[in-house]
Amino acid sequence: MKILLFVLMAVLPTILQADPVDPIYGDIEEDQYIPRKGSNQQPQKLNIDGMPVYPDDSNLRQLNIRQSKSIFYVDISSIRSSTKDNIVRMVIVAISPHGARTVTYEGFDCGYRRYQAYGYAGSEGPLRPFEEQGWKPVIDQGNGRYRATLIDNYVCAGFAYAASREKILARMQNLKPLTKSTK
Repeated sequence: MKILLFVLMAVLPTILQADPVDPIYGDIEEDQYIPRKGSNQQPQKLNIDGMPVYPDDSNLRQLNIRQSKSIFYVDISSIRSSTKDNIVRMVIVAISPHGARTVTYEGFDCGYRRYQAYGYAGSEGPLRPFEEQGWKPVIDQGNGRYRATLIDNYVCAGFAYAASREKILARMQNLKPLTKSTK
């Protein structure tokens, strides 16, 4: 009992002085804009080189997303992987059961398991930037399930690093192209 008490007295001061920052996410607040309640500051603007072109149907590859009514495609010609900022950017096309098309240009951060939607388009182009942009967590639910599929199976090398464009394309080589029956 005395030994246990001695150990607790020796360890307790170090536990109380421990840094409260979550070691998994580190200083995430330094890397992104996080709005605070009552803050009137504008979000940071897009810091990439413009919007990609509207996707050509011949470049679309279908993702297999469980429990989804929409069909999701990746424009393989739009995939860009950056080792500088550890972000994979690509154009995603969602086709609803009624045939409506939504196109988004998104970035995926493997290290923090988050995404940012940069721009959008409807059934016709061009892609236009969103007014407000910011990083959001990738969740494996509802219409966001395709993002979890992308991060878990295609765009990340391990848990923290963006895979190269070549590696992503190799992983996507067996995905079905868009066919006339799904248009």
